Amino acid sequence: MPALAIYCADCGTECERTTGREAGAREPDLIDAQVWACPLCLEAWAPCAADGASVGLPAGPETRNARAVLRERQVERLVAEALRACPNGRAIAEERIAAFLAHALRLPPEEAGIDRLNIEWCREAWRALNGAAYADVVRHAQTYRPRKVA
Repeated sequence: MPALAIYCADCGTECERTTGREAGAREPDLIDAQVWACPLCLEAWAPCAADGASVGLPAGPETRNARAVLRERQVERLVAEALRACPNGRAIAEERIAAFLAHALRLPPEEAGIDRLNIEWCREAWRALNGAAYADVVRHAQTYRPRKVA
């Protein structure tokens, strides 16, 4: 599978690797680390993974904040609901929520990760998850379960 393109979530410009300091990162652990940054948008960056890939798509402060709020208030709410029923089920709950969100946004699963969303998709994701309960996520997982090939 080819690597996903690394482009700015805010403007769509192709991004480049640089240091966190040059990209405007303020977190102490990212200042001297490699990040992917947009050459056009000020402070639009994403952390660099150990293999050199981008962790999500580079984005400015507003989009990064929207992603954090979405994760904190919607995704973690659903995960907490799942953990009340199954205390060791975080991994499966996160996987199911990601599939539910990808389906709701009509995006391929690899493009629907919260760290790959722009601000408009974050708003759509918020609306999709806002009225959802974990029971809806489970029902989706049971309905759209991958079928075994004979």
